[in-house]
Amino acid sequence: MIRNYLLVALRNFTRQQFYSFINVIGLATGLACALFIYLWVHDEVNMNSFHERIGRLYQVVLNIKRPDQVITWDNTPGPLAEEIKTNFEEVTHITQVYNEGEHLFQVDEKGFMENGYYSNSEFFKVFTFPIVRGDAENPIRDKRSVAISETLAQKLFGNGDPIGKTVTVRKQYEQKVTAVFANPPQSSTLQFDFILPFDIHRDERGENFSWNNADYWLYLTLAEQSDINAFREKVNVQLDKVTASEEGTDYMDLYVQPFSERYLRSNFENGVPSGGRMEYVKIFSIVAVFILVIACINFMNMATAKAATRAREVGVRKVVGAQRRSLIFQFMMEAMLFSAVSMLVAFGVVYTLLPLFNLLVSKNIVLDLGNGGLWLVALGIVLITGIIAGSYPALVLSSYRPASVLKGNLSTTFSGMNLRMALVIFQFTLTVVLIASAIVVHNQMQFIQQKNLGYNRESVIMFAVRGATNRDFEVFRNEVLKNATVTNMGKANGSFIQIQNQTSSVNWSGKPEGESPYFRAVVVDFDVLQTLDFSLQSGRLFSREFNDTSNFVLTQRAVEQMGLTEPVGQRISLWGTEGTVVGVVDDFHSRSMHEAIDPIVFMCNPQWGGLVYARVEPAQAQAAIEHIQATYKKFSPEYPFEYTFMDESFGKLYKTEQVTGTLALGFTAMAIIISALGLLGLAAYTAERRKKEISIRKTLGASVSGLVTLITRDFVVLSLIAAVVGCPIAWWLMKGFLNNYAYRTVLGWEVFVFTAIGVMALSLLIVIYQVAKAAMANPVNSLRNE
Repeated sequence: MIRNYLLVALRNFTRQQFYSFINVIGLATGLACALFIYLWVHDEVNMNSFHERIGRLYQVVLNIKRPDQVITWDNTPGPLAEEIKTNFEEVTHITQVYNEGEHLFQVDEKGFMENGYYSNSEFFKVFTFPIVRGDAENPIRDKRSVAISETLAQKLFGNGDPIGKTVTVRKQYEQKVTAVFANPPQSSTLQFDFILPFDIHRDERGENFSWNNADYWLYLTLAEQSDINAFREKVNVQLDKVTASEEGTDYMDLYVQPFSERYLRSNFENGVPSGGRMEYVKIFSIVAVFILVIACINFMNMATAKAATRAREVGVRKVVGAQRRSLIFQFMMEAMLFSAVSMLVAFGVVYTLLPLFNLLVSKNIVLDLGNGGLWLVALGIVLITGIIAGSYPALVLSSYRPASVLKGNLSTTFSGMNLRMALVIFQFTLTVVLIASAIVVHNQMQFIQQKNLGYNRESVIMFAVRGATNRDFEVFRNEVLKNATVTNMGKANGSFIQIQNQTSSVNWSGKPEGESPYFRAVVVDFDVLQTLDFSLQSGRLFSREFNDTSNFVLTQRAVEQMGLTEPVGQRISLWGTEGTVVGVVDDFHSRSMHEAIDPIVFMCNPQWGGLVYARVEPAQAQAAIEHIQATYKKFSPEYPFEYTFMDESFGKLYKTEQVTGTLALGFTAMAIIISALGLLGLAAYTAERRKKEISIRKTLGASVSGLVTLITRDFVVLSLIAAVVGCPIAWWLMKGFLNNYAYRTVLGWEVFVFTAIGVMALSLLIVIYQVAKAAMANPVNSLRNE
């Protein structure tokens, strides 16, 4: 019996090649999009899941309470780790991590700039980065130890055993390799090639390792069955207790977040997680469902539209004794066949385009055809798609009465005309939602790229200076500026794109007693603010002529935070250094636009910092870079010269949003194609079904334009209804999306008008093409048998 059903299904599949092609291509496109989204979502939700203690692993973050909001930072104060370790026995392991960026590692004549962290042996007990060589129990024995990755070990020592060998770090420390750890997998948010002893950094930091300076990531594991809510409360009680006598700590509290949630829920609102990448996971999961539903509607529309051509087959089968359930099973079998063939095509598309998709989303997703779980998901999608797409056509076709069918009395009610209209409306409503949403996401990305940040990042390169280049920076700068391709150059102690330093150690005359708000702090030289074209509100920028060492420049937000009416000339202090405010600049974005603008204090100290900003002539950028590199090599030949354009670094900050915008546009385009294919098939069938009516009207004098208008107006009305329903839904969804940004584009009406006009225009073009062919045909060909 099943063999017979399959033979009938294959026969219908091959006989109606045009409609079979539309159904397969539509379903395959929808399934391919769903597979791509599944692979991306699976990769996202499994980030960091390889850690053995992931269910008990937490990150502690810092909440800064301001009068108008609560700001959440990844970094925590230095003494916090020891305080938690000493007072909470449910904490089984705890580790503090400091990220200072790249370090030079040298062995003999070989030297490499590598990224890594300062931490301790507990790091390897909190996280699962297996030690493959050396002391697995105590990888960081003392201040002269270092643990390195397999990749760094290969670079430094080749195939030899690195354990016990000495490496020179930063041309300053001689460290003995005590452990080699496996390279962090791509599914890890922590990517590093070395762990240096935290005590080295602790000694360098000195008195600034205090409750007033928050610079450290803090991770811990709890004992089994620990109550995380109770632990959060106890930690904050202890924080209040130990910092009661510390100035500037009354604005702090802590949030202990499961590390398994950290990647997907990194955005905070009022001190608690409020979203993050999980929002994109939800959005694209919904998009996958939308696209599949659109593809299924195509199949249902075509199947019900073709019902009349299958009616006699159903009537004959019922006359010879076929039961309704067997007919339902037959038509469901046909739908499953279409779905299965489409899935095979979809797998081929995904396999072929996966490298391009990986390039687009900056991942290394693998289509593991040997993974049983993947095939189960595919089988589930095939079954669900087949059931959804085939259920209504099967019920409609199997309900025909043999006597009525064989007499040719097939009612329009059973032909599903009203349902097809409803499905077309629903399909185009989803398409309208996707198109409008994709446009809004694209507009927000454009807004981010074009918004005035408060400084000029164009034609600026960034590079680190080390060794003699840093020690003799003034000489190096003067040498570089002899070449006209470099117009200005200065340095700071960090990136302006994402300022990390935060402190409550700012003091000024008139500061309210008991209040110590947090500020972002940047240490700069005389020239970097001019190099980046900061806009001056009052006073002046730093200058050698005034010997501004230890003086300050504030942003407008910092002035407001301090409550100063005449900021220029005000004496303030930071980290024990007292100086005068010489100028005020406009506020600028020092973090993601998801966050509000911070109050920022610039302190002038040319001896600090090692990140250089050089403005180059746009038309001669390559010549400028070559000149800077040659000069750099004269001063520090042992250090590699590595640079990046500032606007590229800015783009990396919004890589997630850029990928999201591109994916949204891509999947929306696929949804449009699927909808267009369905409408093409439906229009072709409508023109075929009404061919005799068109011929009669044309014989009686109807014009081609009149016939086209008569038949297309129904489709225009359907697309108009879809636009009216879909636009408010898209507005509501995108309003929620834009609320994730502190600074966002305007959600204007023109987006929805453009979407509505576009959908109606597309519908008209597709329908007119098919109807016009029928209207211009010779009526004799249709009426010769009448």
